[in-house]
Amino acid sequence: MLNVIFLTEKFYRRYKDCPEIEQKTSRPYIRVGVLIDGVLWAIPMRSNINHEHTIWTDKANKCGIDFTKAVVIDNPAEYISSIKPHIRPNEFEVLKSINSYTIEQKMRQYIKKYKKAKQHINISRNRNIVKFSTLQYFEDYI
Repeated sequence: MLNVIFLTEKFYRRYKDCPEIEQKTSRPYIRVGVLIDGVLWAIPMRSNINHEHTIWTDKANKCGIDFTKAVVIDNPAEYISSIKPHIRPNEFEVLKSINSYTIEQKMRQYIKKYKKAKQHINISRNRNIVKFSTLQYFEDYI
């Protein structure tokens, strides 16, 4: 089951010194109801995505679920807001067709790619994968 959520101010304060975690309290995140290796991830919906690590919700406008900016929710009671996001109707229709298994598999693939990039950081494209990923802040969870 997919849930669309907002993260709380408390979450953003905790990670205020992490530049790859955009400080946008109005950004909706997709919370996957399935844990990945015991970890609850929230994956943001973003626009102007220019890479392949996404599930498109509006490809023409470069909008989608962006795995490069996924965050760990290690305290759901404090980090998930009770305010419900509004999703654009066209993206909402796409979200209804995506199941949690698909999100989980894509997240697993991205974690694997990140780990491989980290092992070969001397290669330019790998440096960029690590540099622009929020996984750098959550390596203890992967």
